[in-house]
Amino acid sequence: MTYPAHDPLRLAHAAPRCGARSRRTGKPCAGPAMANGRCRMHGGTSTGPKTAEGLQRLREAHTVHGGRGAEARSLRRHLKALLERSAELVEEAGEG
Repeated sequence: MTYPAHDPLRLAHAAPRCGARSRRTGKPCAGPAMANGRCRMHGGTSTGPKTAEGLQRLREAHTVHGGRGAEARSLRRHLKALLERSAELVEEAGEG
């Protein structure tokens, strides 16, 4: 396919393509490749820290939010029990 010289997307269309093959169709990916030869979907993301210093920084970064810890689970159990009890009380008040 040829594009006119004044077409602003001419360079974007001329970029090298990713080439990662689909398991389902066997056809290559047509996404524009980055410096590593793959598109952003097939190899453009970080694989995480590799050095000892990088791993230590990750451990110290407090990446755990605590939403699934023992304290949070206990709090959710208590809240659930309170909600169930309040629903019972509302039902009893409506009957009386």
